[in-house]
Amino acid sequence: MAKVIAPFKIVGTIDDLNFYIDQGDVNRVRQKGNTGVTSEQFKNYPCFQKVKNHGKEFGSCVRKAQNFRHVAFHFNNRAKDGSFAGRCKKLMLDILNEDFVNSDGERTVEKGMESPDATGYFINFEGNKLRPLTTVLKKDWLWNETTGQFAINSFNPTEHINWPEGAHQLHLAIGLTNWNYIDNKFTTCYSQEIIIDKNENTTDIYLKSEKPEGEHLQLLFLFIGFSCIDRKKTKELKRANNTVSIIWADNRIK
Repeated sequence: MAKVIAPFKIVGTIDDLNFYIDQGDVNRVRQKGNTGVTSEQFKNYPCFQKVKNHGKEFGSCVRKAQNFRHVAFHFNNRAKDGSFAGRCKKLMLDILNEDFVNSDGERTVEKGMESPDATGYFINFEGNKLRPLTTVLKKDWLWNETTGQFAINSFNPTEHINWPEGAHQLHLAIGLTNWNYIDNKFTTCYSQEIIIDKNENTTDIYLKSEKPEGEHLQLLFLFIGFSCIDRKKTKELKRANNTVSIIWADNRIK
């Protein structure tokens, strides 16, 4: 940039020269630069190939994440935080990075799922990271894949749950999903939701789910919600207080 020497100040643009007043009240001039990139340059210049590869793969992960977000919509709509959608995309990107077969720009979530480590990425995925399962439930659970039964033995609601302020009741349910991530289709079976008062005595908890159709990626969701009693009516607390977690996963696609 250059300083303007004149008996008056000039502000504006003349041809490719831009005149302006800087913060020190000095009249300066600079030549306009060509800072943009044309579509033709972006298409043909090799230096942009890495950006294009990343954009292609990211776009495929976004579409896959949109489908994944709906596989347990009944739970996720009741327990999620503001980062839920972004974390679903990141999960798909992590799995895509397990694709060591295809070259950059051609990697896919489907191929990444063939990795023996990919299924484990789903376990402990939280719908609401503000209330992760490890901080809400303080008791071991059991899952019988054959019978489709979830159990918590000798459960004491006062001792084994981290209760949010104002909660009087606990809601428990499971959902078993078969997610065909290749065709972006899913079937989810939900158990009956049980409601337990905060001061109930120790009991055994049993939740049973039907088996969804298909032999693809099986995901087990555990939902823990809370409600209060307001004028003899049950009122669910805001979803920021609730928890939904993937606690078991099994990829049956060979």
